Amino acid sequence: MGLLSNILWVFQKKVYDSSEDFNKEITDYQTLILKEKASWEPYKTVINAPEIYVFYEAWIKGKEDIAPNETLMGDENDIFSEDNSDYGMFQVEFCAKLKAGNDTNFTALDLLYQLQNQVSNKELGDHIFFEGLTPQSNEKRENYKPSYYMYCGS
Repeated sequence: MGLLSNILWVFQKKVYDSSEDFNKEITDYQTLILKEKASWEPYKTVINAPEIYVFYEAWIKGKEDIAPNETLMGDENDIFSEDNSDYGMFQVEFCAKLKAGNDTNFTALDLLYQLQNQVSNKELGDHIFFEGLTPQSNEKRENYKPSYYMYCGS
């Protein structure tokens, strides 16, 4: 079972200006779907590290959709080759570097808030449902920061 795999969320094309606004929406969503079984603990520490890497897949129109904290996984020339284009979109794998809001660790709210805003300008196709994070081997990452793969389902 992955990290936060018990939390239900559907990623939206929306940037949240505050974690408080996001917390209200995710709390309401948990209650709507899970009713009395909802177990959202927004201030629980879920990753005890000040920075992490999160890998995920998305569709983008071009380089302009790459955030400053993101790195493309793979050769850029191959990624943006017309042969890999599907209706003007390119399927890419990202590595996003996230920093804890409190500079110490990630709470459930901080992590999901950042993930929501990270993918808000990306096309996820029909894989818009958050399914959790799975720890990855971090031997090849700078300073051995914890690395996770984000799973999304349809």
